[in-house]
Amino acid sequence: MKTDAYIINTYYYPKSKSLGENAIGMVLLMNRNTMRDMRRYQMQLIASDIANRSVIVVPKLSWEIYGSCEYIPMVANTNALPNMAKLEIFDGTTKMQIPFRRAESTAPAPVVICLAPQFVAEQWQLFVAHAHVARHYGAHLHLYITSMIDSYFDLVQEYEKLGYVSLDYWIRMKFANPSEDSLEINSHSELRNQAGAQTDCLYKYKEAVSFIAFFDVDDVFIPRGFRSYFDEFTALYAENPDILTFQYTKREMMFYNKPSMEDMNIEEIFGHTWFVNEEDYGKQMAKPENLNSMWIHQSWNIPEEKNMITRSNYLIHFQKPVDADGTDPVPYRRSDFEMMENMQLNISALAPIQKDLERVLNTTNIQGIIDRLPKKNYYFSIIYRCYYEKFYKKPVKASCPNGEGCLVPQRSDMNCVHSDVDYKSGPQMYPITYHYHENPRWVKTKGCQP
Repeated sequence: MKTDAYIINTYYYPKSKSLGENAIGMVLLMNRNTMRDMRRYQMQLIASDIANRSVIVVPKLSWEIYGSCEYIPMVANTNALPNMAKLEIFDGTTKMQIPFRRAESTAPAPVVICLAPQFVAEQWQLFVAHAHVARHYGAHLHLYITSMIDSYFDLVQEYEKLGYVSLDYWIRMKFANPSEDSLEINSHSELRNQAGAQTDCLYKYKEAVSFIAFFDVDDVFIPRGFRSYFDEFTALYAENPDILTFQYTKREMMFYNKPSMEDMNIEEIFGHTWFVNEEDYGKQMAKPENLNSMWIHQSWNIPEEKNMITRSNYLIHFQKPVDADGTDPVPYRRSDFEMMENMQLNISALAPIQKDLERVLNTTNIQGIIDRLPKKNYYFSIIYRCYYEKFYKKPVKASCPNGEGCLVPQRSDMNCVHSDVDYKSGPQMYPITYHYHENPRWVKTKGCQP
């Protein structure tokens, strides 16, 4: 069967602790119907050095398959030759050159938290709270953005300049030259290819950090009994030397959005005891050398006995923030909160985080942004309702969960910054034609599209 694939990013490692020397890691989406088991597909790569010496290699393919989507997140791993200067895909007849980059060799902190891609994002309050907690406990945030309210984007750019976060592009994929038989890729991939973003983040920082975590913006982690993420994660591995990855469950906590950043108070946000008395499917943390791919909540390539669900701590989950005017944005799916005194955090431990927030608030550039930030949510309740009606309310096992087809009414007073690229399609190849992009950039638009 003739199909398409989309190459998201390709990384080259002169030396890697887990991948070896002159390693290649390619993150892509492939059509699962190309053959019965896509892991058996024989992709051919031609790697050339600066002296035009070449080798042909066949990478090992692995997938993070879950659900019923036609396009599945996959990774191609192989080893090529020193000083690689050119990389091509070859089907036996036709070649296509692939852009590649070197992965990060250093990072701002020994722990990086990869945050799921944001689209029609407006809840700046969650980001601010998360950014200051992460900085205090020794982590750097990596945030993928598809679309975001323009004033919120201005805010996160300032936080990037201050060293709290690195911003990255996450696009709506498109084939520049589709064939008549090409499936539309966004409609047939799971949840905007969030698994691809997390795998991309893994490969970006694979050689640069001690620990890597995969959270959402509304998942905030606070160490218990330790002064930093690094200390808690180090202790977990010391106590469980045979474990490769750790998974923290989520505990939903009540959260009230504030209309102004000047009204935010870290001790108020995290110091109360209103929780939902149940655990939700959690998120994963690992040493990057222990992983070669990621799904949304965990890696399916890690054996069950090597992934530990830890009970020593949990993620604070701000799933459905109450709006600034006290309106519940999801009245049809209310959470049952109760006071759980045993889960209260130490208020004194939160005081330095509040001081850091106040310090940032007093900077000139932030002061020039805060009055323009949204005071009330608009898009969140629309997107949540669509997701709820499409697959949360009545899960259909054979369906592909995503937000395609959501009705998102536009407003002239709410404009966005989007990720944009130049889409490229390679020549027709058999059995797979490859597509990719170049020249990523931020573009301001009227309205806000997912």
